[in-house]
Amino acid sequence: MFKFPWDNLSQIPIMTVTITDSLDILRRAPLLESGSLIYTEELIKLPLLPPQLLRHENLKELAVLAPTWNEDIETQVLFKNLITPRLRSLRICNIDRSFGSYLSTFLASINSLESLYLRKTALTEDEVIGLLEVLPTLKHLTLLSSFMFIMVTDLLLTRLTWRSALKTVLVPKLETLEISLPGPLTTAFAEFLESRWDVDGEALPVAKLLQVKVGANDDYDAAIIKRLECLAQAGMSIIIGTTDVPLEDGLEYLSTWSRDDSI
Repeated sequence: MFKFPWDNLSQIPIMTVTITDSLDILRRAPLLESGSLIYTEELIKLPLLPPQLLRHENLKELAVLAPTWNEDIETQVLFKNLITPRLRSLRICNIDRSFGSYLSTFLASINSLESLYLRKTALTEDEVIGLLEVLPTLKHLTLLSSFMFIMVTDLLLTRLTWRSALKTVLVPKLETLEISLPGPLTTAFAEFLESRWDVDGEALPVAKLLQVKVGANDDYDAAIIKRLECLAQAGMSIIIGTTDVPLEDGLEYLSTWSRDDSI
């Protein structure tokens, strides 16, 4: 009889599973380093208690996905019962059921997450801020909101803005950012970018923000555009797109600015 070699499995490029299936696979595959999992509904409702904690020492990349035709997946059980201290990259897409408090506990157990990708998730901006507060090692961040749950406004942008008087800032090591905004580009957005660029030659606890992709409506303010143009000419990669297309079609990036380009 053929026996699948779970003990030697290191990657799952893509697999459709239930929450129960995925936890079972992670138990059977202790050497798994990367997994992209599309979740479907359980045949029976999963209890949250008692917890059956699973500590996976080798998992470095995890994608938690749901099909667009069924985004009502209960991921609470997964994030409540799984501990992945060495995880480096986490992607979550199309999860329409609340899970913020469980995700926060899950992220707090990770030693040095570097990349977080959230797209069309049932997370409020306050919940996102809470998540970022426990991720000081994060370098790459993507926040693409759904129409029901807005993850980024001036509130989060202000919390990401470096001010020397505050001594601390969310996500101090941030190098790349991709976000969608519910309205036009704002002064808070420009201030955030400027604060994360002018850090050369100073002993500051923040990294230089190198690349930004932002989706917003096309009601551009000339003064804000001028400030972004100065950053682009200095070397920051800035890509501006529109959110006037349905989010499931992705952000349609319209223009790229670099050191040698002009608007």
